Amino acid sequence: MTDRRAGAQTGDAAGDVLIVDDFVDTLALYEAVLVEDGHQVRTAQSGLEALRLVEQRQPELVLLDVSMPGLGGVEVLRRLRALRGGGPSVIMVTAARREPHAIEAGLKEGADAYLTKPIDSRELVARIRAALETFRLRRMLEAQRLDHVAMLVHDLRHPLSSLGLIAEVLEAEDLTPAERRQTVAQIRSICGDMARLVDDVLAASRLEAGVFSVEPRKVRLGEVVEPMLAVFSPVALRRRVALTFEGPLDTELSADPQKLRQALDNLLANALKFTPRGGRVRVRVWREAAHVVFEVADSGPGVAPSEQRAIFDRYMQGSRGRAAGGAGLGLAIARGIAEAHLGSIDVSDCDLGGAAFCVKLPA
Repeated sequence: MTDRRAGAQTGDAAGDVLIVDDFVDTLALYEAVLVEDGHQVRTAQSGLEALRLVEQRQPELVLLDVSMPGLGGVEVLRRLRALRGGGPSVIMVTAARREPHAIEAGLKEGADAYLTKPIDSRELVARIRAALETFRLRRMLEAQRLDHVAMLVHDLRHPLSSLGLIAEVLEAEDLTPAERRQTVAQIRSICGDMARLVDDVLAASRLEAGVFSVEPRKVRLGEVVEPMLAVFSPVALRRRVALTFEGPLDTELSADPQKLRQALDNLLANALKFTPRGGRVRVRVWREAAHVVFEVADSGPGVAPSEQRAIFDRYMQGSRGRAAGGAGLGLAIARGIAEAHLGSIDVSDCDLGGAAFCVKLPA
């Protein structure tokens, strides 16, 4: 086994690579090419030696020969994929004309790519770089998912703790009828917040799985907007935020009322969360050519111009969203719902001083 570290050419793209091949000359050739490109390289002449090296320190990428005496490349790949997190990226190396079944078996076991001998040095460098970039992107997305899971757990624990405290209050025998009604209203509000969070998680999962759908029908705007305002008006009152509505409630459009309500709920909940006491939140609806436009605007801090495009991406949050806490799923779900209706959503600065989110749907 050899372990050569990259020299002066090492940069952000340099990777930790393990080369596995039973031919010493082949190992030396691949190693020289990859070290020259700036990578940290270790080598192994057998499958068992490769697994021992992976156990000592997991590389980012394994360049793995299919045909080796003893433990073959496909079996090594199978064991690598059994590691926590799926193991490193793996590029299988094969003599294609003699080993078509090995290629098929390797891809079935989760190989990321394969190369055929003889390998051109430029192709080797290019494929290693591409595989490393894909591996790092996949790891970054997985880290973001785990971060969001942690946020979701936190978001659920807080209301659950609140419900426990409220239960203690209800146990008191000296509550007045007015105090008891107020406590019950708090419970209902917390349950509503938790239900919206669960709905968002389910919607985000369906969007990611590609099975999200809507069932449009003719619906009057009042069917969607009036219940939404009834739920959020008390929230605005408690937060000392002026919530207003402008627009015709009798207008009709073709939409899935439940999904549309979920999208608008997310936008309005965000607006109320980011608007300081004494601020304003405005909901407006109007017709624009063959579309109906819903706008939720606020007097909060707004969205930085550099973040206005990325803020709707799944698992992405603006800097102000991260500071305020929360899982950051609402805007991605709102976009998914708008696009499922063949509509669109965007954000811009508004006359209230904060952000204006507009959902445009075909009428």
